Amino acid sequence: MSVTRQVRAFVLFLLLSLSALLMIGCTAQVDVRGSAPSDEDLATVRRGVDTKQDIQERFGLPITIGSADPNIWYYVKQDLRPLPLSPPDVIGQRIVVISFDAEELVADMSVKNGIVGDTSFRPDPESSKIYGPDRSAAQEFFRNIFGSVGFK
Repeated sequence: MSVTRQVRAFVLFLLLSLSALLMIGCTAQVDVRGSAPSDEDLATVRRGVDTKQDIQERFGLPITIGSADPNIWYYVKQDLRPLPLSPPDVIGQRIVVISFDAEELVADMSVKNGIVGDTSFRPDPESSKIYGPDRSAAQEFFRNIFGSVGFK
């Protein structure tokens, strides 16, 4: 094999390697936050038999417990697509609600797949204690350290 052929083969190898790396870098990433039992897992739950302790051992602690009724447990899982320099997009969501009766036995279960509610919720900068229309978190940090020198 001549030197020219070796150089061509090496350059071709480099180009193929770089294009493969670029393709790998462009694949979509999905982050998963939270957890919710699958339909197969929920099929094992026995209404009127399983207790809160049984559910906790099987699925872990719920994401949240009803504030008005502590006998309602919520398991939430979200699939997120990260975006550069902005909050991630919610591309999927599963909510499992398990309610218990007065004896702490499973009374009912419901599942909601798909995006529920407004996922583009952003805090109101006008009502925030730290962030305001004319100052950032960094400015507030330096203001706390150095006083109000140079800041509004």
